[in-house]
Amino acid sequence: MDYSKQLWYTSPAPYWEGALPVGNGRIGAMVFGGTAEETLELNEDTLWSGLPDESLLENGPAKVARARRLIADRRFSDADRYIQENLLDHNCQSYQPAGALHLTGDSGGAILSYRRGLDLENAVAVTDFQMDNTTFRREVFASFPDQVIVLRLTGSGPLRLRLDTPLHHTAGAAGNELWLDGTCPSYNRYDQIRWESPDGETGIRYQIRCRVVAPDGTFRADGAELILHETASTMLLIAIHSNFIDYRTMPGSRGDSPETRCRRTLDDAARFSYEELKQRHLADYRPLFAKSFLALPSRPGDELPTDRRLRECGENFAPSLAALLYHYGRYLLIASSRHGSEPANLQGIWNHLLMPPWGCNYTTNINLEMNYWHAETANLGACTEPLFRLIREAAEKGRRVARDFYGCRGWCLHHNTDLWRFTTTATGRPRWGYWPVGGIWLTSHLVEHYRFTQDRDFLREIYPILHGAAEFLLDYLVETPEGELTISPSTSPENVFRDPVSGEESGVCGGSAMDLTLTAELFDNLLESASILAIGDETVAAVRRARARLRRPVIGPHGQLLEYGEDFPEIEIHHRHVSHLYGVYPGAAFTPDVNADLYRACQVSLERRGDLSTGWAMGWRVALWARFRNGDRACKVIGNLLRFVEPAEVPDYDNGGGVYLNLFDAHPPFQIDGNFGVAAGIVEMLFQSHRKTADGRILLDLLPALPAAWPDGEITGIRARGGLTVDLKWRNFQPVSLRLAASVPGNFELQWAGDRRSLELRAGNPVTLSW
Repeated sequence: MDYSKQLWYTSPAPYWEGALPVGNGRIGAMVFGGTAEETLELNEDTLWSGLPDESLLENGPAKVARARRLIADRRFSDADRYIQENLLDHNCQSYQPAGALHLTGDSGGAILSYRRGLDLENAVAVTDFQMDNTTFRREVFASFPDQVIVLRLTGSGPLRLRLDTPLHHTAGAAGNELWLDGTCPSYNRYDQIRWESPDGETGIRYQIRCRVVAPDGTFRADGAELILHETASTMLLIAIHSNFIDYRTMPGSRGDSPETRCRRTLDDAARFSYEELKQRHLADYRPLFAKSFLALPSRPGDELPTDRRLRECGENFAPSLAALLYHYGRYLLIASSRHGSEPANLQGIWNHLLMPPWGCNYTTNINLEMNYWHAETANLGACTEPLFRLIREAAEKGRRVARDFYGCRGWCLHHNTDLWRFTTTATGRPRWGYWPVGGIWLTSHLVEHYRFTQDRDFLREIYPILHGAAEFLLDYLVETPEGELTISPSTSPENVFRDPVSGEESGVCGGSAMDLTLTAELFDNLLESASILAIGDETVAAVRRARARLRRPVIGPHGQLLEYGEDFPEIEIHHRHVSHLYGVYPGAAFTPDVNADLYRACQVSLERRGDLSTGWAMGWRVALWARFRNGDRACKVIGNLLRFVEPAEVPDYDNGGGVYLNLFDAHPPFQIDGNFGVAAGIVEMLFQSHRKTADGRILLDLLPALPAAWPDGEITGIRARGGLTVDLKWRNFQPVSLRLAASVPGNFELQWAGDRRSLELRAGNPVTLSW
């Protein structure tokens, strides 16, 4: 049995962070594996608070100009205070739980054996236990083809079923169905909740409808509960639909009701038996998951329950746990981001709280991007459509913010967005609320998708988004006294420095390394894309001129990259964000070949920041150490990330993050980006393709950061820039076979241990190399 592709336990989940996730991108469930009572916490991806929102602060351009003058006068803390009081607008909305299905059975017997687990290869959560002389088995999966959650119970006996939710709702039961009609708040953020708008409008409405299929059973409704008698095998089909239409349109203003949609979905799914539904699910899921796998050395103890492995692993963790993290990261993206769904949010698709941390939204100063870092390299490009749709819609919505808030052309997006494609500034502090380059970062995912696929039609489709982002930057840039161009006002996400004049803290400066690196990257991406598509216009020419004048990041007295472009006193040297290192990863502007001085300075900065941090921040550090070609350091950070964390009422940020019982990333609290970030980092340890030779060929870098703990292994199906699919096997720290399959012809250079060789690959003609 391959223990790198399953989670398993010998007792039910004691809390939500121990339950096992299933999902099909649009709907999901957390399965607790209870015996006397089973619980499925349910989610649907369009259940958000709020309504379409076009509100915006007035007189934005004049206020931005005032902040710029304060920064030019080096009154940084005053600028910070002014932005907080005058330029921070309002908050985006919160992702909401759908509710929970509770199944209560006989609680009088003794439990003689128990096992629950999540099979990552088949995306099925299974609970097996024996109570007295009866064997019980429960299987749960979320079907993408049939858009239902399926639960089969064998040996179930009498059951009482009920639905509940913390949202406003009514519930009912009749025949073989029970349902819940719920309503999301019109506003919900930071402990403020309103169920109706000032105009009397309610939020999104939805329905959960559960149909019981039990040919040998009898049913009886008891109020809003359904009681099932005398059945040996039962199948439950769960459908969830809302009246959400799109980010611009009032929910429910057209189209079928949630009830009609639920009934139709259940009628369609009920045409199939359980085995047929499962086979349809597997036929859809398996090809996606099987695109890539990772095998690392096994150890005694790999067969132990997952919680025991976590509690006992320590710094010298079993390599198969890293493989499990890789497979789990791929599984979670498939389960939370599929074609037509919303993108994976801060918690993927899973949330049980009315007021989740940070609204469980799309945080675009690291978290949303990190959710998709492994999508291209780990061969899950099929899961990126929701992200790309969000970017297109944010670009549409962000045009008004660029025009009316900044007096700029193009479009922009700040550090948060939501179902309604919120694009303006948030409340709080400038260090997070004021960051108009969030959309600039997101555009890099579009260009990277082209680089991995070489799909020129896609590049042509997304080029206007790059063009609009470049227009915004061209208008937003300001000239320094030295004649360079810089970003102002500028921040470095969520960090602050000590104003050397006032002694107060400030997050606002005249050109952070992060903002300048993102600007340079977008300009380079636009120029590259325009060249490929043979586009030449005034914007392209203006970008070329501006790129030549753009201020370069600065190296400090300790050899470190200066986060704010000046040697300001640091307040939190071990801050979780490492935004100024973007040019190393996920960017590629700083490498051993290009901007080598900045590359070395970033390594000094990473040493100063330290390895121990919040969960997602350690995922970023894994990838950074891989780009710095230090496999043992990357492996050490993975060990830190595998620290077992119990959920707490008040999260403990000071002692760093880790993982919960179910391997969910602990910021703390739960944020799924750490699961995705470490999966991306593991690929970077084994294979990299972000560098180019002097003549423009893509450099294929084998085992660039292989740690001492992984002398042997194999990874298949990973993707490389230039349209390649890669299978790599190594023994005793050396590659033994490499298979490269190209989707388009191309010239590449292969590197391992300092040796290089040129390769010319043709589409449809895989090449296998042996050592």
